[in-house]
Amino acid sequence: MTVRRVQIHEWLYLGIGAALSVALACVNGWQPLLIETVGLTSAYAWLVCRAETGGRMRLLGAYVVTWALYASSSVLVEALAVPLRHHELLAADVALFGESPVLALRGVLSPGINDVLSLGYMSYHVYLHWALLQVVITNKQSVMFGSHLFSAFAVGICGYLLYPAAPPLTAFPELFFMPLVGGLLTHWNESLNIAMASRYDAFPSLHVLITLTLLAWDWRFFRLRFWIMLTPSLLMLAATLALRLHYAVDLLAAGLLFLALQVIYARNQSCSR
Repeated sequence: MTVRRVQIHEWLYLGIGAALSVALACVNGWQPLLIETVGLTSAYAWLVCRAETGGRMRLLGAYVVTWALYASSSVLVEALAVPLRHHELLAADVALFGESPVLALRGVLSPGINDVLSLGYMSYHVYLHWALLQVVITNKQSVMFGSHLFSAFAVGICGYLLYPAAPPLTAFPELFFMPLVGGLLTHWNESLNIAMASRYDAFPSLHVLITLTLLAWDWRFFRLRFWIMLTPSLLMLAATLALRLHYAVDLLAAGLLFLALQVIYARNQSCSR
């Protein structure tokens, strides 16, 4: 018999879609963005109701919703006129550290180091899709993996929508007395971020939250990949600040959210036994 149980990340995504639909209807009326949001939410709800829990279609559906919400987050923020918060994030960095670590690194790193850090930053996409493809292909532990991965994505996207902020590089260009120096990898990473990144995706750092989630998963279930990806992940962590893509508080928030989610996962697992 086909099992159709709604997982926690699916409830989160459906809730986000419903809340956005209501907010857009109240603010902008029946506009194309509202139609797209209602359409995506309805299609996802249909898939959740029809496909087997933990099956490949449910995983791929969550993947599509994740990138759709991420790609449209800036448009949604602007449509709903949500206040931008990058000044608050920079002020929080100063309050905690005296000077934002992002600004402390201005002009310190060589082009070669920036290239290495850029490679580490791009390794996030390799790690995410390697882990996801393995679960899709093998269909092993897909229920737990989907819940862990996409719940983290859903929480992070809520941060983008409720507390939107531009990264330091674009929010405060006047604070950087020289451009970021680097070679091919640095320029390639910059191009990818310009082409793919949301404009207000600073808080929290999804790169950090998702990478920590994947590392925790691999420590339990795929120890070889954990050791393979540990060094690139550490480089990615440093790159978020060195490449002017996040404030330090974004990383702290991601770490706290990761810990909170791990506690929730552990309690849910113990209750299900």
